[in-house]
Amino acid sequence: MKPSTLDDLAARLGAEALGTLQPAAAGIQADRARLAVVFPGLPRKVGREPVRGGVTALGPGRLDLDAFRRCDLAAAWLLLTTAATEAELLDLYAHGDIEERAMLLRTLPVLPVAAVTTRLFGEVQRSNIVLHLEAGVCDSDLFARAVGHAGFDPAAANRLLLKLAFLDLPLRRVFDAGRHANPELSRMLIDLATEREAAGRPVWRDTWRLIGAAPCPGAVARLVGGLEHGDDGVRLAAAEGLLALARTDLAPFAAERLPREPRGDVRAVLQRLAR
Repeated sequence: MKPSTLDDLAARLGAEALGTLQPAAAGIQADRARLAVVFPGLPRKVGREPVRGGVTALGPGRLDLDAFRRCDLAAAWLLLTTAATEAELLDLYAHGDIEERAMLLRTLPVLPVAAVTTRLFGEVQRSNIVLHLEAGVCDSDLFARAVGHAGFDPAAANRLLLKLAFLDLPLRRVFDAGRHANPELSRMLIDLATEREAAGRPVWRDTWRLIGAAPCPGAVARLVGGLEHGDDGVRLAAAEGLLALARTDLAPFAAERLPREPRGDVRAVLQRLAR
């Protein structure tokens, strides 16, 4: 039988950490005001060391433990054990410093998707603090699980993915986000790419992958053009985007590029396209 989320967190934290956390949780249950005192001190009490362990199932979803610290898991254990309310979580965020907010955001993948999830997604979407976008959205499947919940419709999801593009964070770090590709998002990404090119700035490589998954007007031309880009990563993304289109009429473009492509991983995709 799969262990409960609390049991799983407890096993990963170990007896020594639990010896510190359990009295703190009891104190919070006796006096809710203690939560705002205990929560900021978790890094000092249990440490900031990386958890390690790679992508694994934990709680309601999957997350990459390599991106989480002991204090992040301790925070999740504490919030679950004390049944922290939405108001309490939002208060911790409102009064936390940059690191405390990041710790709170990293607990979200372990907590059930709720109104507070989408409220905090809105906060990180409006922020330019890369750490907070990473902590709230990256390295788990929380984004994909949250799409469709109240306050996080496809339009809100598109805005958050556009923020990912704006801050140049890899799409692969937001598990399963690619399945939410849509033509409106592709249009937004192409508009952003055009603006960046006009300003002489680099374009988010995952633009080519997403517009191939859900093409809009102009997507095919940009994908084909991407095969000649000087950036190896862009050529790979463009080739993968064209492969996602599954259009046999585009095979000649892949065949024409193939003899001139120096990168093995790009050639492998072009060979599949040229068949």
